[in-house]
Amino acid sequence: MRALILAITLAFALPAAAQHYAAFTIPDSLTEGANVVVRDYNVDLDIRSGKKGYLKVEKTLTLLNEKSSANELVISYDEGTRVRKIEIVLYDALGRELRVVDKDEVKDYSAVSGGTLYGDRRIKHVEVRHNTYPYTISYRYERELEGIDFAAGEEWYPQHFGYSVEAARFSFSAPIDFPVNYKGYRLPVEPTRSNAGNEWSCTWEVKHLKALPHEAYAPQAEELLPKVVCVPGRVSIEGYEGEFSSWEALSKYIHTLWEGRGVLPETVKSEIQQLVAGATSDEEKIARLYRYLQQNMRYVSVQLGIGGWQPFDAEYVTKNKYGDCKALTNYMWAMLREVGIEAYPALIRTGGAPVKLDTALVKSQFNHVLLYLPGQDNWLECTVPVGPPQYIYFGNHDRKVLLVKEEGGGLYHTPHLGYPDNIRSGKTSVQLSETGDARLSQRFQMAARDAERWRAMDAYYSETELKDAARENLLAAPGLLIEKLEVLPEPDKAACQVFLEGQSERFASKGGKRLFLPLLPVVAVGTAPPPCENRRWPIAIREGFTCRDTVSYQLPDGYEVESIMEETATLEHPTGYYQLKVDHQPGTITIVRVLQRKMAELPPAAYEEFRAFWLEVGKLERSMAVLVQKRT
Repeated sequence: MRALILAITLAFALPAAAQHYAAFTIPDSLTEGANVVVRDYNVDLDIRSGKKGYLKVEKTLTLLNEKSSANELVISYDEGTRVRKIEIVLYDALGRELRVVDKDEVKDYSAVSGGTLYGDRRIKHVEVRHNTYPYTISYRYERELEGIDFAAGEEWYPQHFGYSVEAARFSFSAPIDFPVNYKGYRLPVEPTRSNAGNEWSCTWEVKHLKALPHEAYAPQAEELLPKVVCVPGRVSIEGYEGEFSSWEALSKYIHTLWEGRGVLPETVKSEIQQLVAGATSDEEKIARLYRYLQQNMRYVSVQLGIGGWQPFDAEYVTKNKYGDCKALTNYMWAMLREVGIEAYPALIRTGGAPVKLDTALVKSQFNHVLLYLPGQDNWLECTVPVGPPQYIYFGNHDRKVLLVKEEGGGLYHTPHLGYPDNIRSGKTSVQLSETGDARLSQRFQMAARDAERWRAMDAYYSETELKDAARENLLAAPGLLIEKLEVLPEPDKAACQVFLEGQSERFASKGGKRLFLPLLPVVAVGTAPPPCENRRWPIAIREGFTCRDTVSYQLPDGYEVESIMEETATLEHPTGYYQLKVDHQPGTITIVRVLQRKMAELPPAAYEEFRAFWLEVGKLERSMAVLVQKRT
């Protein structure tokens, strides 16, 4: 009752403008589970032609606590995207204006990453600070869009996890005869389409969206959050014109950007012919040329203007001995063409868990390029300096790609690397002393995912970093001193061996006449799924692997097993399989553990069963044996 009286009193005391942003006017239904409330969020995209558009953004947010980064504004731009009219105002809990953010507080930084030689990406960044919650930030800015930023289109998210929405609107307009590819996802409303004079437009308006929870083991955010995607259906970038009316049309357009850029110097052509002389198969030719690329060219990102979509030509790569993913793929393509092997660039979204590409919306949703070999039905990743040919690599597996062809290519799907492929098999020997200290040796055979990781770490890590990685990922032993660590990648396969020797103080805990011995010193599974009441999102497991481990213990003289699990434990679930076997003989204990993590998608209602399975796995992983001194 007091809160109601206070709200009524403040409503009469404050000006109307302040009441609009006062935190007490937010309905309880929008503060529940929210860290941020979007008070209003209006975006207008004005598409003028295939070359240019204008974007106007106005957004007001009330921050309820410190659990978000909503007090930061980041605007990305390049030479073709000018940012104008940045205005930011800070309000207190009652909606009263505290200050207008000074222009000098908006910093301008290069957005070129460490692996980029040069590029024109920049960001404008400002962090608005206030020490009393809740408070409100209102900002507005405009962007002039050209080039790739314009062609890539806009994605509008009215809310993120932990955000509720009072009101939000997205609208685009375009000339009456101009095509636009657009689609709304998970929105409670359909767009309103209208014509006015020589323009047509579409508008989405949403109100009173409750906060969405962030939950572990859910699909990626872009598959869950409401959004609108809007892409010009016709583009003209630096004189290159094309249409996005279909995936074939997009493929043809990208091909025009690559066309004529794969002409090798005559000296390189001669070198290539000598290199493949005597090869008895196309596979051998591919392997020789791939090794040539790895040994002579290095990956360096170069992102300037249309260079984000167009490769530097083969002569540039020959001269400079470097290129980005497009340039190196183009170079490999040119070499294969020289020896008569068919190949096509394949645009892909690399990295992270596979994201489901919406095939119904034609848009450049890619950030990388591979080379597809139709004769071998295989793939070449042309940016890695070490690694086997014709291997997909884990960051590229199980996702849609667009083949680049002169006549227009279609969508393909890369191979899946699951638990039968991503394998780590290990043998660990532990010689235990009567004090609980231990000498350990390990030998691992890895395939696919882990082989990639250890090959890369061996190439780039220092000795100290490599040992830290072994402690974190292979051997969980207290006070572990690694005396020897050797990584042996196989040059022509996605496989790798790792050898490790060391000693651990207090490996087993001593208590009087007893030693308390952990059965599984080998790292295999992380933390168990956290509790999640009223689960909203599906369970999405998009990474599968298999760990097989044999651990052999040599017990100290004078000790015998007093307590140990006797029966084989076997657990099964759609997301995994686990088995733990224990055998003990006088003076020895042998542990055999098999763990499989399986890719799966399950409904929200299955979460408790999913969590219970992995909690039980974690319990078995922490199994102990008790050793006791023999009676004399």
